[in-house]
Amino acid sequence: MRHSASAVAAVMPKTNNFDLIRLAAALQVAINHTAANFNVDGWGAGLIAVTGLLPGVPVFFFISGFLISRSFEKNPVLGDFFLNRILRVYPGLTACFLLSVAAVWWVGYFDTITVADSKIGLWIAAQLSIVQFYNPDFMRQYGTGVLNGSMWTITVELQFYVLVPIVHALLRGRPSTRANGILLVLILIFLCVNQAYVHDAPHYSHEFWYKLAGVSFAPWFYMFLVGVAFQRNFAFLQRWLAGRFALVLAFYCFIAIAMGRPLNWNFGNTLGPALFLLICLVTFAAAFSCSTLSDKILAREDLSYGIYIYHMPVVNLLLVLGMGGRPLGFLAAIAATLVLAWLSWKWVEKPALGLKRHPVYQHDSASSASAGRVES
Repeated sequence: MRHSASAVAAVMPKTNNFDLIRLAAALQVAINHTAANFNVDGWGAGLIAVTGLLPGVPVFFFISGFLISRSFEKNPVLGDFFLNRILRVYPGLTACFLLSVAAVWWVGYFDTITVADSKIGLWIAAQLSIVQFYNPDFMRQYGTGVLNGSMWTITVELQFYVLVPIVHALLRGRPSTRANGILLVLILIFLCVNQAYVHDAPHYSHEFWYKLAGVSFAPWFYMFLVGVAFQRNFAFLQRWLAGRFALVLAFYCFIAIAMGRPLNWNFGNTLGPALFLLICLVTFAAAFSCSTLSDKILAREDLSYGIYIYHMPVVNLLLVLGMGGRPLGFLAAIAATLVLAWLSWKWVEKPALGLKRHPVYQHDSASSASAGRVES
């Protein structure tokens, strides 16, 4: 692990499968949420059990740490960095919120409630700033009671972005061994925070302060930092994991099934550190095994963000329309989510990404041949 950041940058391949992995992670979240909220029995429960072996949110946090830290190292200009993050998150998020509100209005829900304009204004401000987890009381009778419950991770991600320059200021100019030591200390500190958060869930999960802690960066930051550590030690990890995805995945599945299930290990967002580390190894191996596979399958069309932000508004709409508890409703929800994700990518997200300053990864297929596959 003696490679400096510049040395790692020189050897990192220009192609990887992160788009494909993020697509799989977004589908895992969408499928599990949809099946659970539609109360699909039988095959639905089996689908949740199988896809739940590789939870999508921890994968997103790990990939974010890997890619966003890489992006900042390539271009540490703060203005460019934060503008690029804004262009990645907010155009799609804004369009999703507006369409979600339009769907609520279309089914007549707003005609059944009386709410002050100030509360609506507060809701809009929260969704379009940094408090996406906020769900007002006047939405509690619509669908599941939360218009878009997946949005809490957006708030967490935005906090990660603010912390990236601070982390790299701590690491900048230090020998790789010492930088790794600092990263390890930070990972252990925030891992302890994570474990305290998980341990206290049975006692305090209904407390406001505990819910607020859950949408802060603190319980999840160690996952992001592990991604940073993997990125900074890319050359070492590549030697052991690149091209070995099938082997690493088989090992993970063996551990998860042979030990995790019998011991009642948690496979959700709060999965234990051992399983999380194994998932990181699987993700890294997948990203750099047959590394052109993502481009061949997706042609750099990235639907993962759209799937993630649209699936719960779709689920809520279909529940209100009376399609819950039916396999047809489940299939309709997934199909509608995919269509909306594709439209979001084509008409909102991709044009916004074209406005990035000095991007190190472009989704424009005409110019991407010479671009590095590193930026989220």
